[in-house]
Amino acid sequence: MTARPAMSLHFNISGVGHANYAWRHPDSRTERALDLDYYLHLARVAERGKFDSIFIADTPALRPDPNDVLANTPFEPITLLSAIAAATSRIGVIPTVSTSYADPYTIARQIASLDLLSGGRAGVNLVTSAGDAVARNHGRDRHLEHGERYSRAAEFIDVLGKLWGSWRPDALLIDRERGVLADPSRITPISHHGRFFQVAGPLSVPPSPQGRPVVVQAGASPEGIELAGAYADAVYARSMSLAETLGTVRKIKASAVSRGRTAESVHILPGIVPYVAKTSAQAADLVREIEGLTRIGPQALRLLGGMLGIDVTGYELGDRVPLEILPEPADFDGSVTGLVQIREIVSTGTTTFADLARRVSGLAPLGMSILVGTGSEVAEVLETWFRSGAADGFNLMLPIAPGGIEAFVDEVVPVLQERGVFKPDYAGTTLRSHLGIEVPETVVAQRAG
Repeated sequence: MTARPAMSLHFNISGVGHANYAWRHPDSRTERALDLDYYLHLARVAERGKFDSIFIADTPALRPDPNDVLANTPFEPITLLSAIAAATSRIGVIPTVSTSYADPYTIARQIASLDLLSGGRAGVNLVTSAGDAVARNHGRDRHLEHGERYSRAAEFIDVLGKLWGSWRPDALLIDRERGVLADPSRITPISHHGRFFQVAGPLSVPPSPQGRPVVVQAGASPEGIELAGAYADAVYARSMSLAETLGTVRKIKASAVSRGRTAESVHILPGIVPYVAKTSAQAADLVREIEGLTRIGPQALRLLGGMLGIDVTGYELGDRVPLEILPEPADFDGSVTGLVQIREIVSTGTTTFADLARRVSGLAPLGMSILVGTGSEVAEVLETWFRSGAADGFNLMLPIAPGGIEAFVDEVVPVLQERGVFKPDYAGTTLRSHLGIEVPETVVAQRAG
């Protein structure tokens, strides 16, 4: 069994930061958000902090608000992370891929290539995507129905696993004396005939040193939890409260166990937005500064309507939001996690459209907890979550770039290391070795067969 470090840290990289209007802050480097060297700097800072991976969130559609066009990164994730992998040596790389619109053979090949070229440091975050804007970029008028896209996602991940397992680790012989480069008996077709995909296989890429790329999932719906229990090595979770996240952890781990897996085989990584500074006052000042940069203009009402799929005709920004005009989670084609929080905010009965627009365009993405304080103060909260079992680690969404990752690495990481809850250095070279998660036994058995 690979040794598991106490706490796992992952960097959700963004050129402008995850506070929506942080790009306006004088300490931001927005002008460099299209500069590869800038992303390499961010990645190297995270690697200096012994982070386990760099993660890129992605939606394959332009955001409707022009002020959001550089949110996360504007680059296709596999392309950017390939460049980052070449400029780093230990940190993992995890792009996001849409199971609703991508082709599983192509993705299996791309991720396996990234995994092999990086020396076994690749994973993939598999999402079903959200919204009709994405559908219209891929030849459809509307997004797939919720249950349908999760059925497709399950088959998509199943095909990925079969393709990644189509090569046994000892298939590549390179025997010059006998003239045998590869043993064909150890490379087998998958002959998949499913509802959504017909894939012959085998894959054209041999396996990497870690055996199989790490599979990450982020859905919070019941279908998402079932998908995570069946396939995921790690889950990016929401973090509205410790109690709520503990409940999510129990559901995901129980789902995994019901499928013959161990509870420890799935890592839960809540998203956290930390505002870190040398003093508590400086951290609070940063929050106030970024709050003061938020602009809610006349277009905010239209953007809210488009995001939620509701008719806002006749409403003004100062009007209270009626709960009954919001869609139910089961009927929503967007982010269910975000909708659940919006419904919670609106249920108070006092929330105006302007309030809601400000919250959506505020200090943190919906569903994520904000931590404000010194390195010691933030480390104490992370340790509490970790020791309580609410997190195996964290998906860190730093509010401002590059200062967010620099402050976290310089102020928080040393405290976590001193407390013995975070590793002093990398113990291995692959992403699986960082996480302490082995290749699933079903895959090992398939390869040995």
